[in-house]
Amino acid sequence: MFLHRLGKVHAPEFPTEMTWFNSDPLTMKALLGKTVLIDFWTYSCVNCLRTMPHLQAWHEAYADKGLTIIGVHTPEFDFEKQEKKVAKAVKDLKVNYPVVLDADYKIWNLYANRWWPRKFLIDQKGVIVYDHIGEGGYAETELAIQKALTDIGAKNLPIIKPDAPVGGGICYRTSPEIYLGFLRGRFGNANEMLPNKEAAFTDKGEKHQDDLIYIHGHWHITRESIKHERKLPRATEYLLMKYSAFSVNLVMGGASKKGSVIEIELDGHPLPEDMAGEDVEIGKNKKATVTVTHPRMYKLIDADTYHQGTLKLKTKDEGLEMFAFTFGGCKGI
Repeated sequence: MFLHRLGKVHAPEFPTEMTWFNSDPLTMKALLGKTVLIDFWTYSCVNCLRTMPHLQAWHEAYADKGLTIIGVHTPEFDFEKQEKKVAKAVKDLKVNYPVVLDADYKIWNLYANRWWPRKFLIDQKGVIVYDHIGEGGYAETELAIQKALTDIGAKNLPIIKPDAPVGGGICYRTSPEIYLGFLRGRFGNANEMLPNKEAAFTDKGEKHQDDLIYIHGHWHITRESIKHERKLPRATEYLLMKYSAFSVNLVMGGASKKGSVIEIELDGHPLPEDMAGEDVEIGKNKKATVTVTHPRMYKLIDADTYHQGTLKLKTKDEGLEMFAFTFGGCKGI
């Protein structure tokens, strides 16, 4: 349901005693007379991360014309509720507009929101005049921003570039987003697990079904994740999954500053260098590894072609935690 189609819906006031980054606490009352763009996001969300260059460009182009962008960081995972981690993400992502930490979903619920990302545009009178769910629609959103700015007297606004076709205009059906905790996990060999208890799992090597998670070794399945909590001499315990995509991302965290290391294999061989995502290191022995330190989304695979494959992530380190996979169906995303 698009709220602006219901009539003159006024944007709710921000709750007090929220944590703000890049700004003192803001209020809708003080922002009357300006154009405000609210963006619901969370820093491990691949869809949110792909919209951020557009938000940054709008901030640079329109901040001095009367636009205030406010990122409402509403966490999907518990680690995203922590102020220090969000502050680091805001810095690492070079977000320079105001961000408010909505750890308890207060703002999210005031807007009756259900999606990441989601944008609400608010005019000079505090009325919601436009909203957009998900990625895309950037030219349409910018046009709405310019209209609201024109209404408050902004002039000499830049020409809006049309949305560029993604992946040459051709995208493919990918594996769905796959979560790894017991609440939403899609497991092929852990259906009789005991929640919040470490257990030994065996991958029998039989035919694996597409888009299901198979684990081998000692894993602790929590509400949101699977955790490897034993230190081994070699990387013999693993997660395995058959998938279809151009690219593969995984939200992970590690227990120490040194980080936890995973080895990446595709179809029984080390991941080829020309398919490695930006977080992958290729060693002299051709092994593909990722060192997992602070919790965030890690880019594992970025291929030039759409493909189907069997991904195996091996580890010997304790403290490795995996939360959710996302997949890209268009080249370059």
